[in-house]
Amino acid sequence: MGNKQTNKNIIVNIFAFVIQVLIGLYTAPILIKALGTESYGFIGLANDFVNYLTIITTVFNSVASRFIALEISKGDVKRAEKYFNSLLATNAVLGIAFALFGAITVIGVDTIFTVPENLLTDVRVTFAITFATFIVGVVTSIFSTAAFVKNRLDIQGMRSIIHHIIRLICIVILLSFRELHIYYIGIASLIAAVVVAVMNIDIKRRFMPEVKISLKKGSFSDVRVLASAGVWLAITNLSAILMRGLDLVVANKFLGAYDMGLLSVARTFPNSFTSAVATLAPIFTPVFIRYYAKNQHDDLINSVCDSIKTMGLIMIVPVSGFIIYSRDFYSLWQKSYTTEEISIICMLSTITVIQCYFNSTTATMAQTSVVVNKLKLPVIISFICGILNLLVVFTLLKFTNLGVLSIVISSSTIMITRYILFNSFYCAHILEHSVKAFLVTCFKVWLTIPLQLVFMYLIKMNFNIHSWGTFIIAVGISGIIGYAIQLFLVEGKNALTLINKLKI
Repeated sequence: MGNKQTNKNIIVNIFAFVIQVLIGLYTAPILIKALGTESYGFIGLANDFVNYLTIITTVFNSVASRFIALEISKGDVKRAEKYFNSLLATNAVLGIAFALFGAITVIGVDTIFTVPENLLTDVRVTFAITFATFIVGVVTSIFSTAAFVKNRLDIQGMRSIIHHIIRLICIVILLSFRELHIYYIGIASLIAAVVVAVMNIDIKRRFMPEVKISLKKGSFSDVRVLASAGVWLAITNLSAILMRGLDLVVANKFLGAYDMGLLSVARTFPNSFTSAVATLAPIFTPVFIRYYAKNQHDDLINSVCDSIKTMGLIMIVPVSGFIIYSRDFYSLWQKSYTTEEISIICMLSTITVIQCYFNSTTATMAQTSVVVNKLKLPVIISFICGILNLLVVFTLLKFTNLGVLSIVISSSTIMITRYILFNSFYCAHILEHSVKAFLVTCFKVWLTIPLQLVFMYLIKMNFNIHSWGTFIIAVGISGIIGYAIQLFLVEGKNALTLINKLKI
């Protein structure tokens, strides 16, 4: 069910991810060279700080797509309509509240963080623009549910591609100015966000016209129903912030703006991988929901197992390539850094990105808790992991000389443990199925990791990489052969059949 559409959704969203990575490749060296490591760190800090507010928005919005999709699948358009309009009104109120909070934060930003005097104005403007971008997204986010409900996430992916292209064009124009400022990235993001907001409204009009916009149809009781389910995912968001979202804040307050800047550079591409997983994993959820709504249990189990292999097929190769070629990449990408700084960035990046191996292959299993609306235990586990991470980080910072490495070592170790030990067992529990099927599928994918690392290292040894041309050739050969090997290692005799299925 939905196999062809799911393939389209995956491919389009991968293109969106690639464009996002290219933007990072282009912007970071220019800003770091012109403004310094400290300045660059505040871009990530502003985004992280504003994203803390997603704890609130998640309470109301996190399960909206699921509720609306279920009601439309059941043929109850009026009920879906009530959910939609209730959320639209709620988001408008949240937008006003966030605007007031943002104004207070911008004024007092130098009392919250350690900000060099010469950067204060730029940091204030950066925070103001970042808040504005966030508010635009919050107010119009409900319109994006149409793509999810209709299982047309390829359209959502195309929207992301357009967003990234517009953002890139704006960045290119702004960075051509003689005087550079860190808030130029924020301006580009705000312009792109406004365009996406208009596109979301149009997507809803074209693909979910049966759901009429009328705030009179909204009700507090419907908001309460959504919040009662969404509060658990909001706590999950809080847990994610405790696990990863505070890293730049901790680095800023305990280690200084310079170490925060190095960490911001090091996490740029690992965060892109994490973002790719977060984008790709929900693509399978509409199919899961339809199987679940129609009580097609065996199809649901098979679909989850297939999604594990697909996520592994997509992510294992690029993550392995990043680990093997990271030093060459950073040496070419960030020529303003010393050899010692490159070494630190490589260590931070490698430790951070390793968890993507296990996140990617268990992420779709984690989605099943949303499908069956059993979110309590995953939330509790996530929250415990977040609190544990902070305790470990503070302990390492106080009693060791690891410095900024403490932050990434703690989060990666805890999250890998959680992915391996919890996600598969809980998925099996809520779907009332043996965990063996899920674990066997996961281990079959995980066993390819050392093979890919050894294989790519051997290829790298045949190249003397001192230019982007040689780098691209080496990485390209590693990627092409790596994907071929990954496909046949995971699928075996079914590889050719899978290739035919992937045709759109």
